[in-house]
Order: sequence, then C-alpha cells, then structure tokens
Amino acid sequence: MRIGIMGGTFDPIHHGHLILARDALDALDLHKLIFVPNHRSPHKPSAVTAPAELRAAMVRAAVMGEEGFAMDPVETLRGGASYAIDTVLHLRALHPEADFFYLIGEDNLAQLHTWRRVDELHHLVQWVVMARGAEGPPHPYITLHQRRIDISATEIRERIAKGQSIRYLVPGKVREIIEKHQLYREVLSS
Repeated sequence: MRIGIMGGTFDPIHHGHLILARDALDALDLHKLIFVPNHRSPHKPSAVTAPAELRAAMVRAAVMGEEGFAMDPVETLRGGASYAIDTVLHLRALHPEADFFYLIGEDNLAQLHTWRRVDELHHLVQWVVMARGAEGPPHPYITLHQRRIDISATEIRERIAKGQSIRYLVPGKVREIIEKHQLYREVLSS
C-alpha cells in the first residue's frame, strides 16, 4: 500500500490544497492520501490560528466522501507542538506494511534539517517536494511540479475579515463551519 501524508495548519483548508493533493495522489499512484492538521507548528510557535479542533473539523468536512482522501486527527488530539516523526510513527503502527510519501512544500526544504529526528524520518518516508517553479534548490527527493493555483489561506482569512466572499475558494462545508463559528472575523497572523 502506498500512502501519502499531507500535514499542515490548514487555516483554513482550501481548494488549492485539495487540487494539489489530488495531483499527488494520481502522480504517485497512492492508495490513500491522509491529511493531518497540526495542533501547533513547532516552526511557528507564536502563530495565532483558529482552534485546532475547528481546523480538524474543516479538513474532515473537506475530504469527506472524496475517494482516496482521509483525515487523521492525531496531532490535534495529541496537543502541543506537532512533530512529523510522532505522526509518521503513529501511521506506521496503523499501516505497518505501507510505503509512506510525505509531501512538503519547496519552501520547507531549507528547514527540513531542523525537523525533530529528521534522520529517522529519512528512513521512514519518501519525501515528496511540491515544487512551485521549474528551478528550485537541488535536492535528492521526488519532485512534483505544482500547477499554479493562486489561493492562499492568508488571502481567505483577509477576505473574511473584510466581509468579502470566499465562495469557490473553499468547499461549501468548510465555508459553513467558518460561518457557524464566526472564524477569521479579525485578520490573524500566519
């Protein structure tokens, strides 16, 4: 079994995340791609985000019924700083025979050496770099060239704070959660 892992803050999850995940699912011939919303990024400890349980609910709503997509709330339930190594070990315990592909943005490459127990991670997963341009920094990992999708969580939060529509930027069920809980009425730092 080939399983992809896409972690992140997902504040909020949007169609850009879902399109790139679908592209990765197809390009890597994955059986499943698991979205893992974090509780708190160890690389952005002072970032203010929507509550972890609501970000997890938005991810769950976004992937529900989507073939090949799943969500694991392990990091939001664990609390504290979210470390990839803990999540990968959790997923390997659930799927001991699987090959894991950990998707990271090209912008994360420069910090990859700072990830907790990264040497161990190198033996547990195959890194997949979601590259934005044709020429990025050299690296030994699988590279998927992203299509140009100009949607960002920051823009979505700003639009909500300004009272502007986010229709077509996020799935309808995600928009319902945002509206129900009145998220992002004030612009949050990223």
